[in-house]
Amino acid sequence: MRAQPVADGQAPLLSAEVASHVLSQCSSNNTFLKNVAREAALRRQLNAQKQSSVVLHDHLEELKKKIEAAEEVLERTASLFDELQKQEQESHLMLQKFGHIVTSGIACQP
Repeated sequence: MRAQPVADGQAPLLSAEVASHVLSQCSSNNTFLKNVAREAALRRQLNAQKQSSVVLHDHLEELKKKIEAAEEVLERTASLFDELQKQEQESHLMLQKFGHIVTSGIACQP
């Protein structure tokens, strides 16, 4: 089997994978060696998937923490907004009363 260049992002073939490929081309008499080579390749693939799963799980946990933090900030912002609206309403009422007092005082003066 000729060595072929490895494409970007792909891992080079393990000796077990090469042996499996060569044995499958040569003869079908030695199924034991083929199965050993295939098993090794499958184990490697399984381990890679497990590692990928761990990485994805870690990213998921990070995202959950970020979402929780964002929700807390959103709740505080909503609370502050409500408080500002109440203050605005109170200020508006005070200005109305003050305006009424001022206009009443002006109207009463000769």
